[in-house]
Amino acid sequence: MTAQRPAAPRERADDAELVVRGGRRLRGTTAVSGFKHCLVTLVAAAAAGTGTVRIAGCPDIVETRVLTELLRGFGARAERDGDVLTIDAGGLACSSIATLDAGRIHGSVYLAPALLAKTGRAVIPAGGGCRIGDGPAQHRPVAQYVSVLERFGADARALPGGDLEVAAGTLRGTEIDLLDYAADRAAMTGPLYSGAAKMALLAAAVAEGVSVLRHPYPKPDFTDLADMLRDFGADVERSRGGSVIVRGRGSAALDRDTTQTLIPDLIEVVTWLCAGALYGDGPLTATGAGMHRAVRALAPELDVLTTMGLHIDTTDRSVTVHPADHLEPVDCVIASHGVYSDSQPFIALLAAHAQGQSRITETVWGQRFGYAGGLAELGMTAQVSGNTLTVHGVRPPYRVGRSLVAGDLRAAAVLLLAALGVPGTTSLRGTGHLARGYADLPGALRRLGADLTVRPV
Repeated sequence: MTAQRPAAPRERADDAELVVRGGRRLRGTTAVSGFKHCLVTLVAAAAAGTGTVRIAGCPDIVETRVLTELLRGFGARAERDGDVLTIDAGGLACSSIATLDAGRIHGSVYLAPALLAKTGRAVIPAGGGCRIGDGPAQHRPVAQYVSVLERFGADARALPGGDLEVAAGTLRGTEIDLLDYAADRAAMTGPLYSGAAKMALLAAAVAEGVSVLRHPYPKPDFTDLADMLRDFGADVERSRGGSVIVRGRGSAALDRDTTQTLIPDLIEVVTWLCAGALYGDGPLTATGAGMHRAVRALAPELDVLTTMGLHIDTTDRSVTVHPADHLEPVDCVIASHGVYSDSQPFIALLAAHAQGQSRITETVWGQRFGYAGGLAELGMTAQVSGNTLTVHGVRPPYRVGRSLVAGDLRAAAVLLLAALGVPGTTSLRGTGHLARGYADLPGALRRLGADLTVRPV
C-alpha cells in the first residue's frame, strides 16, 4: 500500500496587518510556552521509536501543528490535549518516499533519522522557516544534515526540485567531531554547528553500533534531547572529556513510555525582559514550569542584559524585570556557545535606549540583521557593516505613522516591541511569522496593557 503525502495543515491568518498605538505601559504577569527549539527535536525523537511520548508545555505554534499533521500522515498517532502532545509512532510507516512538508517550518528536517530507520528513505527539504541563511535566496542550509547522515552510512542524491533524498538500509555508528561543522573552530560557532549536532544525536540513537560525538552543542535543544533519548531507551552517556557516547541498538530500543516537560521558551523570555525593561509600568513577570532551567540556559543573555542595567529577579517558576531607568551601551558577540542569535534583535532595541554606542557582532547567521531597516525607519540610528550592527543611543524609535514589513520571526517580534514605544500609530505587516515562535504575542501584549488591533488584508 502506498501512503499518501500528508495534507498541509491550515494555519491562522498569517498576513494580517497589526496596528500598534504606542505609548501605553505594560504591567502584570504572562505565561511562557515551551521552547520551540526543543520541541522539534523531541518530536523527531518520538517519531523514531515505539514507546509513547508525552511532551508537556507544548506551544500552540505553527511548528507544533505542522509536525502533528506530518506524523499523522506518516501513520503515527499524534494528539494534543491542552499543552500536552502525545505521540505513539509505533505505526509510522511509508512505502513511498516520506516527503517532509517544510515550506513554512524548519524543524521537520529532524524527522529524517526516524524516517530512515522505519522506511529506509526520506526527503530533506531545501530549507524552511526564516530566510536567514547566506546566499542570494537566504535559504537555511541543508548540506550539513546530508553530510552527517552520510557519515552514518546513508546515501544522498539531489532531486529535480532542489530537495535531497537520503536512503539507508541500516545506519551505522560512527565518530564525528562536530566542530567539523563550525565556521570558527576556536570560537565553536557557525550556522551549521547546532543543526549538525542535533541531527547526529538523532541518527546515533537509531543507528546500530557505537557513536562518539565530540564537542557537542551545549544548548538545551541538544542536552534535553540527549536526556529524552536516554529516558526513551537509548544508551546515551557523557564522557569525562565531554563527548557524547551513544551505543546504538536501532530504533527498536526506543520503546519506553516517557513524559518530558519542555523548558520555557528562552527567546520568549528574552522578549518579555526587553518589553518590561522598556515599557513596564512596574514589574513585569513571565512564568513557566522549570523557569530556573531557562535562567541557567540564558546565562550569556542575562550577563549582557544586567551589564546594560536591567534589574531582573528570578524564582524557580518566574522571571521578573523592572522598568529600566538608565541603560548602558554594550559590545556583544553572538555565538553558538554564547548568546542565541534569536536574542540579538532585542539587545539591539535595548541598545537604542542606552547612553552611547553599542556593537553587536553576529557569528552564527549571515542574514540576522533584517530588522535593522525597520528600526531605522522608526528613527533608530543603526548601521550594518559586515557581520556587525552598530547602534547609537540614546535614540529610541519615535517616528509616527510608519508602515513596516517584517521578513522573519524575530524581526516581526522586535519591530512590534519597537512600535510600542512610538507615541502614535505604526502598522506592521509580515505578522504571520509570529505564529512560528509565539502562541499569541499580540494577545499577550494586549492583556498587559498594549493597544494593538488586527486589520485583515
